[in-house]
Amino acid sequence: PCTEPERIPAVKASLGIEGDYFLYLGTIEPRKNLERLITAYKALVNKLGDKSPKLVLAGGKGWLYDGIFARVEKLGLQDKVIFTKYVPAEDMNALMCGALAFVFPSLYEGFGMPPLEAMACGVPVLTSGEASLPEVTGDCAVICDAYSPKSIANGLYRLYADEKLRKDLSARGYERAQQFTWERSAEMLYEIYSELV
Repeated sequence: PCTEPERIPAVKASLGIEGDYFLYLGTIEPRKNLERLITAYKALVNKLGDKSPKLVLAGGKGWLYDGIFARVEKLGLQDKVIFTKYVPAEDMNALMCGALAFVFPSLYEGFGMPPLEAMACGVPVLTSGEASLPEVTGDCAVICDAYSPKSIANGLYRLYADEKLRKDLSARGYERAQQFTWERSAEMLYEIYSELV
């Protein structure tokens, strides 16, 4: 969790973010499922109007990213979706901790470090049921169907509307993140080697 909460407003201001926001942090590329996330976010905006939090997409451009930017324009979300400039490492924690929720409906991940980092910051998470993501988050995140914008939109709305849910996921996610340490990983690897020998 953020040890310098006073930095959150400064980091938000430096990136042009006002008010509440959902945060995605990662490469801007198709396998991250951002076009469906943007479509789902449009449904949320249609439902909430001006009350809807911004959607902040922070990360470097990957391969075939043009469709993601085009989707924002096609849906008329230029005022609601923020593609950040480069975010320095020292600002990442404040950016993460300032988010209403972390959103990561990826189609494929090797491990899924970003949702784990969000949980370690005490930030509630929405992620997909694909690849390793349910293993990483357990029952400490809102899990959506990666291929259904409606499912993603429902998850966004739940996180927006239910403060009790956000607090619960924040607390349980933080506890779960403590299970993923280098020390524990080394111990587990040592046990495997011991069994093999």
